[in-house]
Amino acid sequence: MIRTIIVDAGDTHDSIKPPNGLEGVIATFGNISAYTRDDGHLKQSWETEHLVAARIPFAIPLSWDRSQSVRGIFCHILLAPLVSELFTRIHQERLSREIRSYCGCYNYRPKRQSDELSTHSWGIAIDLNSETNRQGSNGDMHPEIVALFREYGFVWGGDWPGKSKEPMHFQYCTGY
Repeated sequence: MIRTIIVDAGDTHDSIKPPNGLEGVIATFGNISAYTRDDGHLKQSWETEHLVAARIPFAIPLSWDRSQSVRGIFCHILLAPLVSELFTRIHQERLSREIRSYCGCYNYRPKRQSDELSTHSWGIAIDLNSETNRQGSNGDMHPEIVALFREYGFVWGGDWPGKSKEPMHFQYCTGY
């Protein structure tokens, strides 16, 4: 069973800085390869030691089952207070309606078309509104949502060039 802790927003806006590159991600969020079993799967201890549920102030429908929704985002423990604070700001700015679906945060997997681990593997990337923000498209992510994520240190995949453009994706690191 995965142990989760609900983390509420606090004054964490500047408590952690986005790392740069794979080395920075490992130094900040942990060496995930130390938790990889010989068969390539991840040990359960990674999740119990590094991940928690960050409470958010409004429900977001799941992209793959819109009859269900989430009120917490399973992410890296160091990022959880920031995620709670960010989604509280989104709610306070009356932008909650612009987040139409939640597509995930933590997911141990490689990047698309790569052997490198995705930032989702550390629980430091969030995908939203996937139905209208497919990879390679311009999407329709609300500019104020993008601005808030940037303010909190996230990189927006909608800024990436060509086929790698991914407007549903926000990650808490640069250069990776």
